[in-house]
Amino acid sequence: MGVVYHTAYIDWFASGRTEWLREAGIPYRTAFEEKGLFLPVRNLAARFRNPVTYDYLVTVATSLDLLSPTRIRFVYRVLSEDDQVVAEGMTEHPYLDGGAARPVNIEKARPDLWQTLRSFLDG
Repeated sequence: MGVVYHTAYIDWFASGRTEWLREAGIPYRTAFEEKGLFLPVRNLAARFRNPVTYDYLVTVATSLDLLSPTRIRFVYRVLSEDDQVVAEGMTEHPYLDGGAARPVNIEKARPDLWQTLRSFLDG
């Protein structure tokens, strides 16, 4: 059909989330996975507003919509080269203990990580 396949947006959301965490000083691999904490996608939504064709450059603007001790929710706006909104979406993630695959309250289990997330969000 000449347009980007819809699942590409999910990859763009993941890239936006990864870069948001990196800019917050919380690289996903070292701050989460290497310490046995995971952020699986629990919920995902996407709304496609305008088509994007192949070889078109996009920007993924990422922010937090929810930060709690048990979950985090990111929101995304995918923008075209001319700053037109082509898609919007969100992903919600519980914090899980990688070894036990159980929910984690990071405010209690990882107060350092909780404070970093809070300070970046508040600042």
